[in-house]
Amino acid sequence: MSENGHSDNIWADEGRGRFSVRSDMQAGLPRVRRLGRLFLLLLLAMYILSGIYVVQPDERGVVTRFGRVMADDIQPGIHYRIPWPVERVFTPQVTSIKRMSVGYRIVDRVRGVAPTAREAQFVTGDENIIEAQMLVQYVVKDASDYLFSIEEPHWLVRRACEAVLTERVAAITVDDILTTAKLEVEADVKVATQEVLDGYGAGIDIVAAHIQDVTPPREVADAFRDVASAREDRNRIIQEANGYANRVIPMARGEGQELIIAARGDSASAVSRATGDTDRFTAVLSEYQNARTVSRTRLWLETMEAVLATVRKYVVEPDGDLDLRFMETRQ
Repeated sequence: MSENGHSDNIWADEGRGRFSVRSDMQAGLPRVRRLGRLFLLLLLAMYILSGIYVVQPDERGVVTRFGRVMADDIQPGIHYRIPWPVERVFTPQVTSIKRMSVGYRIVDRVRGVAPTAREAQFVTGDENIIEAQMLVQYVVKDASDYLFSIEEPHWLVRRACEAVLTERVAAITVDDILTTAKLEVEADVKVATQEVLDGYGAGIDIVAAHIQDVTPPREVADAFRDVASAREDRNRIIQEANGYANRVIPMARGEGQELIIAARGDSASAVSRATGDTDRFTAVLSEYQNARTVSRTRLWLETMEAVLATVRKYVVEPDGDLDLRFMETRQ
């Protein structure tokens, strides 16, 4: 003990303080352990519950385990998987219609930016250049193939459709693609693009392919308009000529039929008349052969009656003194 008697008290107080802290720590350690276990259980529950996922009505679920596809057609609803990193789930939309453009970019059109010549220009079969823009609509028909068989399927649709459209346009003339062949080209592009995507196993179904615009390049647009105007004039003249022919030909046929009917009537009348004359002559000949003198006299009288009925007649008495020289024919 020190002279003033304080040193021993200080060390005693310090010893009692250390003993008190240690006792408090030992008393609180079970509580900390309980809290730690509760925290770990909470983390484990959260990890287990993280395996719950929802597939929306317009989606299909695809579950992979360490990268291998375990289920590729999970229907809409609430489902469970082994949490990450063991299993992963992908839910692509399979019913909504997606769109991809050819010859332009949808975003650029929204912003009012014109497509570049390289995107929009195609060469026709008669070595002309046209600018064509097509919109392709498609849906996902196989979620697994769509996710894992190819890379960037959205842009694959554009490249495949662009290649097919280039091939189809190169097989026809510029006049056909600008006028009558647009629907045929759309149908061919739809079918051929689907075949290309099926060959890649893209899991995509082409719904429609529509040519939105097909025009000549701006540099020769005026010349194409002149050609189109001339073509329209030609078609108009042809239609007018066909209309005139449709009016004239029936009239000519009617007149021809009328003449044929009239000729047949005249022919029948002439034949009847000739038949009657023949029958009458035959009857007269039969009577003449039976009574020649009487028949000759009757024929002479009938002939004179017919002749004298049309001339001026003069009656002269046998003993009359009448100068008939005025009846002589003057030279």
